[in-house]
Amino acid sequence: MNHKAILAKFAAELRSRSTARVVFECGVFLAIGLLILVGNAMTLFIVYKNRQLRTVPNLFIVSLSFSDIGMGLLVLPMCFSVNVVGYWPFGDAACQYNGFVAVSLALASVQFLACTSVNRYFSVVKPNKYRKYFTMKSTKLGIVLVWVYADMATIPYLLSGNRMVFHPGKFCYLEIEVAWYTALTVSLYIGIPTSVTLYCYLRVFQAVHRHNKQFSQSRGSSNNLSVEEIKITRTLFVVMLVYMTCWTPILIIDLIDTGRGYWSMKREVYIIYGFLATLISATNPIIYGLMNPQFKKEYLKIMQCVLCRRNMSSVTAIASVNASNSRSRQENSNLAIQSVVAAKVVVQNL
Repeated sequence: MNHKAILAKFAAELRSRSTARVVFECGVFLAIGLLILVGNAMTLFIVYKNRQLRTVPNLFIVSLSFSDIGMGLLVLPMCFSVNVVGYWPFGDAACQYNGFVAVSLALASVQFLACTSVNRYFSVVKPNKYRKYFTMKSTKLGIVLVWVYADMATIPYLLSGNRMVFHPGKFCYLEIEVAWYTALTVSLYIGIPTSVTLYCYLRVFQAVHRHNKQFSQSRGSSNNLSVEEIKITRTLFVVMLVYMTCWTPILIIDLIDTGRGYWSMKREVYIIYGFLATLISATNPIIYGLMNPQFKKEYLKIMQCVLCRRNMSSVTAIASVNASNSRSRQENSNLAIQSVVAAKVVVQNL
């Protein structure tokens, strides 16, 4: 199969899109980008301002937010530009950069989800060992190692002389000819972490189920699992579930193409691939706002503050207009008085 011919066909389809399709694709990417930047920036600001939220589980949330903002700032603008102009205008070096950063950030998110599940496992299933393994210092060190590990995913690929190629649906990505490296990367960076995540949450929910059963039978349960831990676990489980929901179609598409040895789908499928890959980065703040009471409270504070400032600006503007009108009326009144006085003086002189 001629891979260059397939890419040329996709490139022709990208250039020949209708105006309606261009507006739709650009609009979706723009909306997702705004959600990524605003939502995750609020999350980082909330954790920065509120010391009570600077906990070990939230360190992983902060790390996810950084990877999501990185996707919104470093990757998505180029993708948006391609959808606007209909071709890759940035050159080969920018394509290598875009592919490297996009793959690294996406894989870092998967690793952080696995770390979060391990954190929940020890917190809920093995609480006696939790404080030993998950101190602030060890967690920060683990996060740094995760970033290094994620960055290493594509370095051997690039150093061996392989290149990122522009795909009009997936943007800059690994060459399909190097199928063995794609399979290895998927196994190490997605398959193993996903298996760990599913195992940990299975054990966690078994423990939560036992806790709820004991609690319903006796109010004096000896289980030390707190309500707060259960809420945190449920929130992070939903985060993982949404990630897996978005990642599963992406993984299936990659596996099918890798197995066939060429890009075998229509461009529309790869557009959905790109939407899902970026949508993942926008979901976390929405989940925290709906399910985590602490984050929900802080989100509402920020929104109320923004609305109050807007209202204050409106009130100030109205007051300024009223004051200006009042001054104008006063000046007109003074001019009228001066005119009357001047007229009286003229009459008296006559």
